[in-house]
Amino acid sequence: AAAMMPLSLAVAGPVSDAIGVRAWYVFGGATFALMGILTFFIPAVARLEDGRPEIEESQQVPQNADVALA
Repeated sequence: AAAMMPLSLAVAGPVSDAIGVRAWYVFGGATFALMGILTFFIPAVARLEDGRPEIEESQQVPQNADVALA
């Protein structure tokens, strides 16, 4: 992710200079919201946890009251 930062800044700088910072933020926010909404309609994402195995009672993480402080 950090390796992509220079590339994204190389794109964002000239685009925001050309269309304005406010328009760039609106475009970015709208794109982000659209991608978030579209993920609900992708079947693989909607059923992401269907194939996840159930956790048995012996494997569950204990609650804070059950944990002894060492």
